[in-house]
Amino acid sequence: MKSYRDRLDELRITRRNRPAVAAPAHRAKTLAEVLGGREVGGARGACWLVETDFDRLGGAAAAAGAIVVPGLRRVPHTRPPLVVDPARAVVLDIETGGFSGTPVFLAGVVLPDRPPLRVIQLLARDYSEEGPLLRELAALLADRDTWITFNGRAFDEPFLRDRATVHRVPLTRPTRHLDLLPAARRRWRESLPNCRLVTLERHVLGRTRVGDVPSSEVPDLFHHFVRTGAAGPLGPVLEHNRLDLLTSVELLMRLTEPT
Repeated sequence: MKSYRDRLDELRITRRNRPAVAAPAHRAKTLAEVLGGREVGGARGACWLVETDFDRLGGAAAAAGAIVVPGLRRVPHTRPPLVVDPARAVVLDIETGGFSGTPVFLAGVVLPDRPPLRVIQLLARDYSEEGPLLRELAALLADRDTWITFNGRAFDEPFLRDRATVHRVPLTRPTRHLDLLPAARRRWRESLPNCRLVTLERHVLGRTRVGDVPSSEVPDLFHHFVRTGAAGPLGPVLEHNRLDLLTSVELLMRLTEPT
């Protein structure tokens, strides 16, 4: 008959030789868990929609009436003011795959006449969803003939025009385009080292971004998501786009102030 000590020794050996139980794999978060939002679209394809109130971003209030932007030359009163009807305007910013010919994978807009002010973002979850994204964007912009962008004359507008042509999406071109970059240069170039968006945020708006994704890394994060399905890195990408739009709206308000 085995002694109590012998039985304890056998138990120790059994436990020592027992295969280790693997820890449960960490479940990757879904796109809805990371970003919130919902799917939008129809028979011709879908994309993802995310809406974020300006209150969550610490942003400004909606425009109550016409936005009057004074003459934007260095010498006052040499150009008539630009009067923008908020109901016909949109603040716009896009994110792309990185170079000409790559898809638009994120389009963010602010509709300044719709309180409470919010950022509306359309996201392509893979390359095939660029067409549905552009169709949803075209529907949003159908009655908005004034575009407000930062460097959009050189980048956003021609890029969107080219990609809409590829997908045969009837994207209405703006009849007026207020590009805040040249406007900011005319207003602040003599007092600032440059008029990059982060410089304007720091010196004109009085805030500094913390932990923001550099613009140069945004395309790689999207391509990584398409390859792996890992949605986590897209959170900072959408936040980067939201902050760009928030800054554009606040710069627009500053430009309406007399010099």
